[in-house]
Parts: sequence; structure tokens; C-alpha cells
Amino acid sequence: MVYVYHLCNSILAFASCALGHHVQAWEQNTPTGSPEPLINQGISALGGLNSISAIKNVRYIGNSILRSKGLMLSISVHGLDQATIAAGRQNVTFSFEQPHVKQRIDTIAQLGATWTFSRPTLEPMDFSHLVEGGDDGFAARLRGSSLVFDPAQPEGYMDGLLASYLITEANKWDPLLIRTILTNKKATYRVGKTEAGIELPGVHDESIGLTILFHPDTKLPYIIRSYEDHPFFGPSTHDLLVYNYVEVDGVEFPRRFKTIYNNKHVIADYAADQVLSNLELEEGFFSRPGTGTVPEDSIPTRDPEYGFAEIGETASNFVWSGPYTGTFEALDASAEQPFQDVPGLWILNMVMRQAVVELEDGSVIVLDAPPHQSKLVIDWVQQRLGKNVTHVWPTHHHHDHSFGVADYAAIGAKIIVPENGAPYYARLNLTQGQILTYRRGDAMVLKDSKTQLALVDMQGTIHAEDHGYAFISSARPTTNSSTALFEADHANLATIDSADHGMLQELIDVLVRDRVTLDTYFFPVHGPDGNLADFLIPSGTKYPVYSPLDYRYNEPSY
Repeated sequence: MVYVYHLCNSILAFASCALGHHVQAWEQNTPTGSPEPLINQGISALGGLNSISAIKNVRYIGNSILRSKGLMLSISVHGLDQATIAAGRQNVTFSFEQPHVKQRIDTIAQLGATWTFSRPTLEPMDFSHLVEGGDDGFAARLRGSSLVFDPAQPEGYMDGLLASYLITEANKWDPLLIRTILTNKKATYRVGKTEAGIELPGVHDESIGLTILFHPDTKLPYIIRSYEDHPFFGPSTHDLLVYNYVEVDGVEFPRRFKTIYNNKHVIADYAADQVLSNLELEEGFFSRPGTGTVPEDSIPTRDPEYGFAEIGETASNFVWSGPYTGTFEALDASAEQPFQDVPGLWILNMVMRQAVVELEDGSVIVLDAPPHQSKLVIDWVQQRLGKNVTHVWPTHHHHDHSFGVADYAAIGAKIIVPENGAPYYARLNLTQGQILTYRRGDAMVLKDSKTQLALVDMQGTIHAEDHGYAFISSARPTTNSSTALFEADHANLATIDSADHGMLQELIDVLVRDRVTLDTYFFPVHGPDGNLADFLIPSGTKYPVYSPLDYRYNEPSY
């Protein structure tokens, strides 16, 4: 039998609460309108086809405003509060001497404070990217590193999934995109809404997946919109708002660029202090790496497992390292049952560590939910335990720990989260009662005759307001019983000396509050495992003496 300490199985009014502010459905082409007048007006507003055709290249020079925030790492479940880029400089250069987009970006970006866990001194991101469309398209790193964990990335071609995304973004930033749409001859008329609910006329080109919405007064391109199917927010708009135009060599170019998600969240902001055209570029400025041959795994491609919402989020936060490479065989080899007296606990020692708790009533609770690995865990539970996953508990809503929830929900598993985290998962295709919640500062306890699992809300932390930890123990603890702690992001032995000890102290305070014994074995999602004492030594904390019998959420066994 499973005993529940507190379970709130309510149907919440989710829709307006979720961070994404989703659109009801992707905008559709409007058959009553014609794209040609809009295209012609837009080209005329930019300066006319003759002036546009005389532009061979253009460079945006930005030394004042370069900022971004990440949807995937916010503390709040309702808004953006963590800077990815706090400040920086960026030059963006386009070549127009070929029929497809060609863009080079040179960036020096000061990271926000949240990135001290990967770069303790907040060493700036300093890199150059080259992106080119067309039949032989690619994306390449010419200089520096755009991966926060690796300041010494090698130069060369990026993977094909990222290349496909970056080509779309390069087209979005192309100031002469309207000429490309004219040349493609595939435009359809479309109406789109702004953040204020104002409908704007536009043209959509399905071959590049972009819509231009025009300013009703100036007729200039105003919003360049792409459409994404976000794992949590559903159909979403990803806009580049361009304005503050200036005339250069007879053509109007925007000088302010804001990236806005779902008509709500300003996730990036850039200003061009200078706009220069028809430059004499240094030799090799747009040269491809190496021999110029694009490797097979760098050819731009799309994969339904990796939507642009995920690729874009991770790349813009400097954490995209390519598609997931884990295998069933590796996961199976990593699985262990660490304690004889806690037979329901399995640890999956992958790069993103997970835990699985199985109970005698057939329940299988998966702890944490990194994306793509979720499918392997589902298969592993079926093949090795002969069961289906019945519940999933993400440690918190950050997307590297929660995107996999969608896969578990799709097979009918129930989602266990604190009440304040429930709205975040509202747009998943859930059935009534598929979300189980527990109160802020409280816990949900699941147990059978041998194993007890406590899922505990940490009452808000400086990392995430819905953060929790899991405590796994014997259902009938003694003073010498084995106990396990499973948690994400507050402590990593590999970086614990230089990481933010404010987070570490929050974890310690909660464990003291709940009377967790110092003999507990700690399985973090990231980094080496070890005794809890190993994680406390760097903090300088004197920890109280508790036994497994003292744990706050122990439930009686019958």
C-alpha cells in the first residue's frame, strides 16, 4: 500500500499563469489578402529595388547594448529574472553577393552572475560565427567558444541541427529579407498580432519559415516572426522586433533589435550604434573553415526530436553541445541498487544522474526529467523492471531538468510538483488528475513495506522557486538504516569550492530543518556522488547530529 503525506489533486486554472503566454494556434495564411502589394510597399519603404541591389554588404556595430535572458533558467515560474548576457559588444555583418543569406557574428559577451557555476570568474564569451544558407549551407565557429562549459572549443563546423536553426536566425536578422521573399516567389498573405493585440499585415514564406509583419505607418519591416512548438508552452511565436531605422546609402536599416517570445518576454536586446555598408572587407572575412567541405554531420538538418524551441534556448544560453548521445546500453550498465535495506531505489549514473523508485503496488517514480534521456528511462523501466513509469518528479522547472516531463506525461505518467510549479506544465496534453501537487514547504511521501520516498519542497531557493529534494530510506528505519538524498544544482563536488555557497547553504538549511542525518549518501544530478559530509566540508558548517529515526517526514509502517 502507498501512503501519501499530502496530495493535492486539483484541477488548476492554468492557462493564463504559465510562463509562456502561449498563442492559441499558429497564425494561418489569409486567403483574402495578397502578398504582392505588401512586398512592393516594403521594398519601396526600404529605398527601392535599385538601391537595395547596390548594397554588397552591411555591418551592424554594437558597443552599447547587448543583453539577454534565458527562459530555461529563471528562478520564477512566471517570468524572466536571470541574465545570460549582462552586457557586451557585437558586430553583425551580412554579405549580399550571393542569392542566399551569409552572416558573420563577432561577439564579446559578459555573462550573468548565474553562470559562476561553470565559469567562476565569469570569463566573457568571446567568439565569431559564420552562417551561410543555400544548397551548401553550414554554420561554423571561426574563433573562440560559444559553449559556456568549454572555453577552448575547437574551430570548425557546428552540428547540422544547430546549423539549421542558426540559418533560420540569420535569415530573420537579414535586413534585406524582403528581397529574398520576393525572389523566392512563395509568399502568402498573413496577419499577425503584436504584444498589444494589434493586428498587422504581413507576408509569410514557408520555404524559410518566416513571416514579416509590417509597420502600419512606415510600411517598413517591423516584426520578423518564426513559429515554434515549445514543449511546455505549445505553439509559440519567436519574434525579432526591429525599429529605429537609419538611411545608409539610400537604404533603410534598423538599429534596435529585440527578441520577444510569445508576445511577452524580451529575451534579447541589441542596439547597433553604427550601420556601415559596402565595406572593403579584409581578405578571408567570410571564408569557410578548413577545405570548405561541410562534414556530413554538419549539413543542416531537422529532427522532430529537436525543435527550434529547444535548440534556440540551449544555444542562446551557451549550453547546446549537440544532440543527446546516451544509449540504452550505457544507461543499463550504469544502473545500480545501492542499498540492500532500500530495495526500491535504483540509481542511473548517467551524465545527468537520475533515480527510480519502485514500490510494491506497481508504482514506478522517476526522479528528475532531463530531455531525451527520458525515452531511454521509459524503455529501461519496461525492459528491466517489467513495469511502466507511473510518476515523474522534476527537481525543478529548469529545462535541462524538466523537458523530459512531456515524454513521461505522454505515456500517462502522473507529474508530481509543488503547487506553485503546477502552472508551468499546464500546456502539456494532460488528463484530469494527471498533476499531483503538495503544498509549499511541505512534502509528499510514498512508501510500501520496505521503501519510503519523500518528495520535499524547499520553500523557494535562489535557484528556482519550485525546487525540491528527494529523500529515500527504509520504510522501517533504524539508527543504522541506509538513507539517500537526491537533488539537483545546489551542490556539485566537481565545482563546490568555487560555486555560489549561497545555494549550498540553502540546501544545508533545509536538510537541518528536516533533520536529515549526516550519514546520508548524496546522489546529485550533476557531478560525483558521495557522503553528505563530503558536500558540507567546503561550507564550513557545523552540522547537528541526527539519526534516520529523526527525519521529519518519516511515516509509520503498518
